[in-house]
Amino acid sequence: MRRIFSVLLSIAMIFSIVTGLNLTASANDIYNIQVKGICDYNKANEVLKIVNNERSANGLASLTMDTELLNAAMDRAMETGIYYSHTRPDGSTCFTICNKINGENIAVNYPTSDSVMNGWMNSSGHRANILNSKYKSIGIGCFKVDSGYYWVQSFSNKAAENIPNKSGAVEKTNTVSIQKSLVKLYASASKSTMKINESGYFKYGIVNQGWSSSYCPGVADDYTFSSNNNSVIGIDSNGNFTAKSEGTATLSIALKADSSQKYSKTITVKGKNSSAAQTSKTTTYTNQTRTTKSPATQTQTTRATTAQTKTTTSFTNQTKTTNQCTSKSKTCTKQAKIIKICLNQANTKKSCTNQATVTKLTANCKKKKLNVDWKKVNNACGYEVQIATNKNFKKKNIVCDKSTKKSKLSINRKKIKNCKTCFVRVRSYFKCKDANGTPQKVYSEWCNKVKKVKIG
Repeated sequence: MRRIFSVLLSIAMIFSIVTGLNLTASANDIYNIQVKGICDYNKANEVLKIVNNERSANGLASLTMDTELLNAAMDRAMETGIYYSHTRPDGSTCFTICNKINGENIAVNYPTSDSVMNGWMNSSGHRANILNSKYKSIGIGCFKVDSGYYWVQSFSNKAAENIPNKSGAVEKTNTVSIQKSLVKLYASASKSTMKINESGYFKYGIVNQGWSSSYCPGVADDYTFSSNNNSVIGIDSNGNFTAKSEGTATLSIALKADSSQKYSKTITVKGKNSSAAQTSKTTTYTNQTRTTKSPATQTQTTRATTAQTKTTTSFTNQTKTTNQCTSKSKTCTKQAKIIKICLNQANTKKSCTNQATVTKLTANCKKKKLNVDWKKVNNACGYEVQIATNKNFKKKNIVCDKSTKKSKLSINRKKIKNCKTCFVRVRSYFKCKDANGTPQKVYSEWCNKVKKVKIG
């Protein structure tokens, strides 16, 4: 049986190997970790509608949501929240969650159904899954944790057996089996110094080894919290602490399943009205190798791979995708379409870079040349200009795809295959390096207007 899966990740290039074997780790190599968040059935239903619109536009039959596939996709979305990969956290392949599944797409950090579908449809592997004529049913997972979304599409060659009637956003907690080698504690304390009666809290969870710029927030039952001086700072079973008297105390959090996974913070408490400068503080980390911003401020990156069958041995070269506005009636404003990229490495922080969309696009044909002009984007390293015979810019309709460092371009009519009418769009890009130091191009959204030009 041919099984296909494809994944939206970061801008980095990835190669992987799949053997088709069940790689589940032994019981001694597994931790059971609770994952808690929101399963959004409304967004899942929105994605289904867009999927079937795309299939209809390509002359394909609609897919029907299947109850078993829906439940599996939601569970897989929760699993990708703790380990972002087609391999499940326990080491088995994604197909083991449900024997109906023949293909899988996953994605992370797309905030809306439109944006994730646009990302998938602009990646050849994901698009191939969505437009596979053999598929008859589907399950769609959308899992929200803090400000991040994890998405899964589970495809099947079998017809739907039970059609679900689920809607709304439901809080859910799952116990996920995860290999010990994938478990790395993330924790931080909200306070470094305190005043008497002031409160603070721990942020804690497991670093997502498949998406290492994020972590899966923990459930308090999986952790222990302690203070070495309860008369100075007391702490409860949820990691909330309160200053009681002047002095210092070291607060600690540890994973119950593995007490070596521990984080400690020494905090100084001063009197209520003290305005003295903060005294020095020490922080001790054990089994923790990265510094992150809080989930509310973490930035978003996307990456994409092409499709992979169950019997092949490696991924082909990957293509890069960005969030785009797909609605024909919707105006993508400059403010809403800024892409934020933040590349984190162990024990380092890199500032985020904003890449704005191109505006004030003009295009005309004079003296057998197509002239395109737009407003310069600050900090842009260059621009990509696409010219197509169709305003949908499908691959087969793109007659010219050029890059330029200038904010204008002039093209000879002969180089665009003498088409009588064409459509033009532009986006900017900047250059950066990924976590491995590999140079990458990061693109903005396409300009929010497409120009139609008659070639004289």
